[in-house]
Amino acid sequence: MSEFGKLLYGYRPSTEVEMFPTNSGGDDDSQRTRRGFIGAVAAASAVGLAGCSGGDGTETATDEPMSTMTETMTPTEEPTEEPTATPQPAAPDVPTLNYALTLEHLENVFYRDGLETFSDDELMNADALSSFNETIRMQVPEYLRTVGAHEQAHVDSLTATIEDLNGEPIPEGEYEFGYETPSEFFEVGMALENTGVAAYAGAAPTVVNNDLLTVAAGIHSVEARHAAFLNLVNDRAPFPSAVDEAKSVDEVLEIAGQFVTSEVDPGAYELDEERPTHDRKAENDTSDVDVLNYALTLEHLENAFYRDGLAGFTDEELMNADVLSDYGTTVQEKVPGHLAMVGEHEAAHVSALTDTVEQLGGTPVEEANYDFGYETPSEFLGVAKALENTGVAAYKGAAGTVSADAVFEAAISIHSVEARHASFLNELNVESPFPAGVDEPKTMAEVQEIAGQFIVE
Repeated sequence: MSEFGKLLYGYRPSTEVEMFPTNSGGDDDSQRTRRGFIGAVAAASAVGLAGCSGGDGTETATDEPMSTMTETMTPTEEPTEEPTATPQPAAPDVPTLNYALTLEHLENVFYRDGLETFSDDELMNADALSSFNETIRMQVPEYLRTVGAHEQAHVDSLTATIEDLNGEPIPEGEYEFGYETPSEFFEVGMALENTGVAAYAGAAPTVVNNDLLTVAAGIHSVEARHAAFLNLVNDRAPFPSAVDEAKSVDEVLEIAGQFVTSEVDPGAYELDEERPTHDRKAENDTSDVDVLNYALTLEHLENAFYRDGLAGFTDEELMNADVLSDYGTTVQEKVPGHLAMVGEHEAAHVSALTDTVEQLGGTPVEEANYDFGYETPSEFLGVAKALENTGVAAYKGAAGTVSADAVFEAAISIHSVEARHASFLNELNVESPFPAGVDEPKTMAEVQEIAGQFIVE
């Protein structure tokens, strides 16, 4: 692992949280598959999920017409058999997609069954929410239905894509989640979502096709948005670390196995040793140093924003921001601490990115001068929301341009932390923490145009 990864994975904020509670169990074929993936999502739910896949999804050959018998054919001759189409092999990413599908089935059934088991009143009056005011409690049922719609859309899309890539989708299994009360339901949901974040982070580096990687990154960050919300509902830090931990297939299956009662064959997720290398940087000559400096530019921006803003407002001023007036003391009192933690994360990202650029022989971009334009605590929180959501789109857009695995692995895990930040800031600004089933990417040019609004000479 590069020093980037070592620094980030070694970093822990001043406040820790247990993430996994021990008491909780361009060619035609490529374009065809892309359209099929998008169509499957649109049919599943209007959550903005869009996808694409690689060129291994070739159509099978059509049968040739049977040969016409000639006049010279004797009565004893048999008609010529028509040729049969040769089955196409599954694309190399099918095992990874089936791994993701296994987890999405698990989450989909969890929300589907849980939301049928508990009424809105039972969810809103759960003991776990007793310290929250009515605003938060009334949001929970609808937000959980949105999360459930996302998981269903992920299942439908992954299933259709695996079929397009000549694979056999893993079917839904049988599960026992062990909850009896709404509070226990929330706790299991938190464990599942955080496990999903770690699973996508661990699997993303193995993806061959860059189109699929882009979709996976967008789902990964949405899982992180879900996790941040469930952490908040369970009175945990929405973003417990500066970088999200990645877990291997075996580690994830061990956790998921607590809830799966049907047989799971790990062999379905094994990767062919002779599979092609990843497509990252395909048709792209942007160096890893350039990508890292691009990320560093954004992290400098965010770091300065929180550093200066938190110095400019007192905790009391932040807690009493007009935009937080409906949230009650439980949320308001924790806002300054959570924002301080976000600031620590951004400072850690700046330090790690700077060191890594230097180790790769590059010159780190320096912090600029900024004018963020806020005057009140509410305006400060509004700008924070815009910056964090832009950060999510920026990391997703750049994911496919990173060559070195160690750099990619650390970057994808920062990506999900930015999504956790965005989820929390959306919530504070009275917007959905997870507005779509997949987060959309932005190009370097698009992000630089947004960032340029705050940079002054």
